[in-house]
Parts: sequence; structure tokens; C-alpha cells
Amino acid sequence: MSKSSHSQSPSNKAPNSPVSCDDSISQKTRRHPSGKRGQQRRDLILDTAADLLVEAGVEAINTNVLAERAGISVGSVYQYFSNKEAILTALGERYIQQLSNNIITALQQDVSGLDFATIVSRVIDPMVAFERQYPAFRHLNAGQEGQITLAQAAQRVEQEILTNIYNLLLRVRPHLSPIQGLQIARVMKALYKGMSYLIGQEQEIHIQGGDVNSLIADLKRMMTEYLEKNLG
Repeated sequence: MSKSSHSQSPSNKAPNSPVSCDDSISQKTRRHPSGKRGQQRRDLILDTAADLLVEAGVEAINTNVLAERAGISVGSVYQYFSNKEAILTALGERYIQQLSNNIITALQQDVSGLDFATIVSRVIDPMVAFERQYPAFRHLNAGQEGQITLAQAAQRVEQEILTNIYNLLLRVRPHLSPIQGLQIARVMKALYKGMSYLIGQEQEIHIQGGDVNSLIADLKRMMTEYLEKNLG
């Protein structure tokens, strides 16, 4: 069977796997920015929302606080976003795009002929770098319980990651069964989320005398050993 015939979303193989969210920015925002200035204003709103999300969680985000923090009027916020949920949805969509440009690129690279340790490093290192560059992404990836908008954004992120891990496994082992491939992909994604958690706790771990890079290296070894056991 050809590689293209294997490349697919694992959600087609398992009814309980995550499905992508149909929410789009166009359905949630009041208007699209026109011109460079409008895009800059919209980006400012989303950047400010991301900062608030990292600092104090989703509860800290409301249009009044966001406008004050960004140095703009509340009316300017409402020109682009109808409410808080629209802002969070747009922020999630933006991370989906950044995810595609960074993490998904790492997962889609050619790994033919490489040993498992090298594959893990080539895939995981860019993903870890992405987590550190965009700390608000971790809040979406964690799927804040009780927050529907964040959960939907997280669902899309997780589906992107799971699908591309699954397809990478099929490139390594083209005859891997869908059930086994999905199971391995889920374990690998769970280990990656463990790394995401450690990165989020990096400052606290450092204060306690720990080293996050060393812990990430341990998780990479676990990934390598798991792949060798199941695919070697």
C-alpha cells in the first residue's frame, strides 16, 4: 500500500478519538481587519489575551481588562470580537496556524532510514522549542476543564498532533495496523503532554534544584524505548 493511502486522520479509525472543531474565526469575529493597521490592532488584542492567559488564566480575560492592558478602547475590541469567547476562539485558531508552521512541520519531515532515538530528537526538539516560544499554547493544549471555548481549541490542537504522529508512524512502518498505530500515537502524545507540563513548571522546578532539560531527556528516552519495543 502506498504512503498516501495510509496518511489519514486516526479519528476515522476510532469512534472515541478527538474530532476537529468546526468553529471558525469568521463566525466569531465582528469583522475582518482591513489593511495593515487593522491587522496590527487585531494582533495586539490577541497578543494581550495570550499574556493574560499565561499570567492569570482564562478568568482574567474580559474585554474591559484586555482593553486597558492593550491601551485601546473597549469599543476597539468589539470592532473585531463580539465577546470573550470569540477572542479565545481566534487565539486558538492562531495557535493552530502556528502549530502547522512549527510542530506539524517537525512531524511531517522525512525520517526514513533513521533510528528511533534520532527520530524522537528531530521531532520533539522543535515541539519543545514551540512550547517555550508560545507559553499560552500550553493552556490551550491542557484543555482547561470547564471552559468550552478552550476545550474546543485544545481539541483541534490535539487532533492535529495525534493525526500527524499517527501518519509519521505509518511512514516508519507502512504495514502498521490502524489500531496499533493509533494506540502508539496516543502514548507518544501523552508523553509529549508530559513534557508540556514540565515546561510549564520550569521555573518552580529550577527553584527546587531540578533541571527540566534533564527531565525532558528522560521522557525522550522513554519514547525511544517504547518505539523500539513496539516497532523495532
